[in-house]
Amino acid sequence: MLYLVLFTSLLTLITQTSAQNLNVSTIAVQNGSSILECWSLQSPTTGAGASNYPLGNFTNAFIGAIPPHTYIGAAWPRSIQYSMILQGLVHISLPSSKDETYVQPGPLSLLLVIDERNVSISGHVTDFPGSETTLIAQFPVEVR
Repeated sequence: MLYLVLFTSLLTLITQTSAQNLNVSTIAVQNGSSILECWSLQSPTTGAGASNYPLGNFTNAFIGAIPPHTYIGAAWPRSIQYSMILQGLVHISLPSSKDETYVQPGPLSLLLVIDERNVSISGHVTDFPGSETTLIAQFPVEVR
């Protein structure tokens, strides 16, 4: 069932993008501080009638289950990763600004998280304010 949800979310995400871009919410870094941005991923290749967006190679992908009303506080990814919200609600804010975002499952639930501890001084603040368990599929990108 979970694979079906993940596949359906990815399919919806891809079908709602233009043929040229795939927009992804990103927790990026500028001058040592985490920032929220929208990035456009590389133009797709085509095959079997689909637009295929290269995301990189993944290692040690997993699904995390976070209980309702959990406050994590300052957070940094262990490595650059894609995260897809499968269930629940995620609130992301930034200690260095007033920017914040709420992420729920759906076509805009794919995040690219690149604010690792070695490049971001304060990271980002994450909490899960919803009343149900939040499920997040996390795909660390293999860096060569």
